[in-house]
Amino acid sequence: MEQHPIPQHITSYEFKLVGEMTLKQFGKAAGGVVIALLINASGLIFFVKWPLIVIAAGGGLAMAFVPFQDRPLEGWIISFFKAIYSPTIYTWKKKADLNWLGIDYSKKIKSDEDEKIEVPVKEPAKVEEFIQSLPSVKKEEKIKEPESELEEVANKMTEEKVETKKEQVKEEAEEKIKENWRNQKTNLDLKKEKVIATGRAVFGDIPMPDTPDIPNVLVGMVVDTQGKIVENAIIEIEDAEGNPSRVMRTNPLGQFKSSTQLANGDYMVITEKEGFQFDVVKINMKGEIVEPIIVRSK
Repeated sequence: MEQHPIPQHITSYEFKLVGEMTLKQFGKAAGGVVIALLINASGLIFFVKWPLIVIAAGGGLAMAFVPFQDRPLEGWIISFFKAIYSPTIYTWKKKADLNWLGIDYSKKIKSDEDEKIEVPVKEPAKVEEFIQSLPSVKKEEKIKEPESELEEVANKMTEEKVETKKEQVKEEAEEKIKENWRNQKTNLDLKKEKVIATGRAVFGDIPMPDTPDIPNVLVGMVVDTQGKIVENAIIEIEDAEGNPSRVMRTNPLGQFKSSTQLANGDYMVITEKEGFQFDVVKINMKGEIVEPIIVRSK
């Protein structure tokens, strides 16, 4: 299991080049090496040049990779020079207290009044002249004559009658659509050959799914020759004309159920599953509640 990275401050984030080496560390080490190369290229004598080279290169590497008490060496060096050159003795000189009673506040008030910006005030006569000079826009409004009380009452009554008739017509149309939808059959000419029933529906004693509360809803279970459930079997329901009406698949318990009602009439239940053979079962829908059926393999 991978651990979450340690949260870091965004402002103090440093880019890493190789491994844990940051860009700042690389600059310190490279700076020390460059200074050592410059000293080596100089014309100093051997006894002076090589100690300076070692100090420059080693100092750059130490400042980059050798912290002391969780602080880099450059921090210690900067703090050292600050401690040396900063003053260590402070002197205190007493100043005379201000005489608050002798201060003249009138001078300050006058200076504040002088700093105020004077806003030019326009004369009211000029403002009125400017308003009158603006072009005026007039709107023509049509005044509707009030109708008599009898006409208003008659109009309201006719509007209410029209609304009630519209609502009645709408409700009757919705009821007719529902009745037609329940009794309609699919007339899809998808198959030319009609399927003939080779078996019959079995209403067994094994644990079956619950009986549906809605008529013309087909519920059942698919089992093999030994009575074991068959899952993921494809169930196809065709009407008397050979058109497919519903296609379902059995769940892990081997059960299937049509989601919507079927129209009245005869239907063929075709079951398909790789490695199994099933008889075609004929079912007759009469607008009644159908008990769960069992489809057994051969």
